Amino acid sequence: MITKKTLTASILATSLVFSSSALLQPQHSVLAAQTINYQLELNQFAAHYAKIIRTLENYTTKIDGAKSEKEQMKLYDEYLAYFDGALEKEAPVNPSNQGIADMDEYIYNSLIEVYNSEIDTIDYLNGDLSEHDYSIAMNDMEVNVENLEKQFKQVAMTYQSKRHITFSNDMYYLLGETPPVKADATGTYKVKSGDTLSAIAKKYKTSVSQLKKINHLKSDRIYVGQVLKVSGSSTAPSKNEPAAQKTTSYKVKKGDTLSAIAKKYKTSISNLKKINHLTSDRIYVGQVLKVSGSAPAPAKNESTSPSKTTYKVKKGDTLSVIAKKYQTTVSSLKKLNNLKGDIIYVGQALKVAGATPSKDKNTAPAKVTTHTVRKGDTLSAIAKKYKTSVSKLKKANKLISDRIYVGEVLKVQ
Repeated sequence: MITKKTLTASILATSLVFSSSALLQPQHSVLAAQTINYQLELNQFAAHYAKIIRTLENYTTKIDGAKSEKEQMKLYDEYLAYFDGALEKEAPVNPSNQGIADMDEYIYNSLIEVYNSEIDTIDYLNGDLSEHDYSIAMNDMEVNVENLEKQFKQVAMTYQSKRHITFSNDMYYLLGETPPVKADATGTYKVKSGDTLSAIAKKYKTSVSQLKKINHLKSDRIYVGQVLKVSGSSTAPSKNEPAAQKTTSYKVKKGDTLSAIAKKYKTSISNLKKINHLTSDRIYVGQVLKVSGSAPAPAKNESTSPSKTTYKVKKGDTLSVIAKKYQTTVSSLKKLNNLKGDIIYVGQALKVAGATPSKDKNTAPAKVTTHTVRKGDTLSAIAKKYKTSVSKLKKANKLISDRIYVGEVLKVQ
C-alpha cells in the first residue's frame, strides 16, 4: 500500500528507478538495448498511461453522479485503491530509449502529485491538516503538475520530430490534444466545444491567417456548430451567419465548485473537465478555467433578493444543521445548490431559501444536547458518554455511516 511517506520517497527515487535496467520489460529483452522501435515503444507507453487516466476520470464521473453519500464514499475508496495500484505498476519503458524514459518520469511524478493531493484532502476534511497548510499544499501541487506537464509535452514534441514518428490517439490524449482529422469531401470542419482557430489550423496543417482568409473572418472568434472551410478558395460569407461566441476564462474563487461554475456558464461538468483537461472534480482557489460561451449577465438585485440568501460553511456545519438554522429542509438545500450528496466543505458558499435565521432564543428542544466532535471521538464512545445508542445518534443526526469529523456538532437526545 502506498503511503504519503513512500510516495515522497518515490518522487525522490524516480530518476533512479526509471533509468534502471530492472525496468526492462519482457518484450524488450537484451536486444532492445541494441535496436529500438521508437514508434512501437511510444504506442505501448501511451496506451499504459492513457488507460490509467481514463479509468481515473471514469471514477470521478461516477462519484459525481452518486445518488447517496454512502455510494459516493464507496466509489471514492475504489478510486483511491485503483489509483494506488496503478502507481505500483511499472510502465513498459525500455531504459535505452531515453526520450520515453524522460516522459515516463514526468507523467508518473504528476500522478504522484495528484494522489498526494487526495491524501491531503482527506487529512484536511478529518481535521488533521489546517486550512492554511491545505491551501499551500494544493497550490504547490498545481504548480508542480503544470511544470511536469510542460516538460512532458516538450520531450514528446522533441521525440516526435527527432524520430519522425506519429502520435497515437492515446498519445494525443495524454497531451490533452485532439487527434488530427481529415477534412470531409467538401473540405469543411464543424467547430466543437473547446476548439480554437490555432488548434484547427494545427489539425489541418495550415495557418490561422489562411483559415481567416478563406472563411472571411475578421477576428479569431469562432463558435460551436460553426462550419469552417479548411481548404480551397474563399467564397462569399453567409448573409445570416450568427454572431461569433467568445471562449472566456474564469478564475476560481473560494467556495466554488465545478457544478456551480457549470451552472453559471450554462454548460456541463463533463465539458468543463474536458476543455480544461481535468482528471477529477477538484479545483483550487486562483485556478483559471476555460469556459465555453460568454460570461453570464449578473442577476438583477441578486444580493438583495429575499428568496436566495447565501451562507458560508463553517467548521462543524452539516446540511441538517444549516437547514434547521434557515428553517428549510436538507433536500431543498441540495436541490438549490445542485448537490449530489450531503458532503459540504469549509468556506463553501451555499444558497439558502427563506428568511434570515432566528436568534434561536426558544427554538432548541428541551431535552436535546449537542456535542462537538474532538480528535479520537467515535460514535460508540459518544453514545456511551451520553447513555444513548449509536443508532439513536445516527438517526438524530441523519447519518448514513459511522463516520464523524473533528469539529462536527452532533445532537444528543
